[in-house]
Amino acid sequence: MRITNTMQLNEALLNEGRVSNQMYQLTQEASSGMAVSAPADDPVAYASIVSSNEQISTLQARSTAATTAGGDLSLADGALSSASDVLVQAEQIATVQSNGTQTAADRATAATQVTQLVQQMIALGNTQGQSGYIFGGTKTGSPPFDASGNYSGNGDSTTLEIASGVTVTTNASGASAFTAAGGSNVIADLQALATALSGNDVATIQSSVGQINSDNSQVVAARVNAGVSAQQLQSATQVIGNAVIADQTSLASTQDADVATVYSQLSAVQTSYQAALSVTRQVLSMDAFEGQ
Repeated sequence: MRITNTMQLNEALLNEGRVSNQMYQLTQEASSGMAVSAPADDPVAYASIVSSNEQISTLQARSTAATTAGGDLSLADGALSSASDVLVQAEQIATVQSNGTQTAADRATAATQVTQLVQQMIALGNTQGQSGYIFGGTKTGSPPFDASGNYSGNGDSTTLEIASGVTVTTNASGASAFTAAGGSNVIADLQALATALSGNDVATIQSSVGQINSDNSQVVAARVNAGVSAQQLQSATQVIGNAVIADQTSLASTQDADVATVYSQLSAVQTSYQAALSVTRQVLSMDAFEGQ
């Protein structure tokens, strides 16, 4: 079979196109740092990359939500700690004023102090976090306590899915901490103490000492529950963070190019491309010579 110049030219052009395509693909890998960036590069690997990116996105969203919730629970812990301090002060005032040596004037002054503590307690109950009012249950868009200490929130829990089918409570219960849902109406008990002090009602002042102490235990119990949720979120955040790193590492092994290898291959292909161009030129020159 006689090999004509046309056949040689076709073969040279075919080889030149093949090498040019290799050079283009390697150039893309070198510039993007990605071995697989489109389905055509590797359909199976590309499907795996899409799945990994979706999983990483889900995990990162959970991590962000867990961090936000953890911040709100930290605020709740601080607010409940301060609420406990308020009740300790109220109990101390009640203890002192239940003594028969105190005068009506002394108790009137103490009544003013307790009234201020009531306002502090209401303010603590209306603490706001990144997700809204942290003691309102699922009603986070408005203050759960009005100026008189009436509660308009609910005892519902907000939750976060930290893994498929696994949820963690992300709020502290204001209802359990401050209202009769937890045992006693803490703010109402403080208001009753203020009224008793103002009216020089020694018997009620004396009975309030134990009640305020019980109220403090109620607030502390709510704080403990919030602490348990905070610890669960902290652990979940660590686990999610580790999962993200593992998925990102796996993704990189599938998606990322070995830059050093790619540049080495690109250099070799560029050399082959120059050689292919040279062959094409030679064949064209021969064809032109024979045509003269």
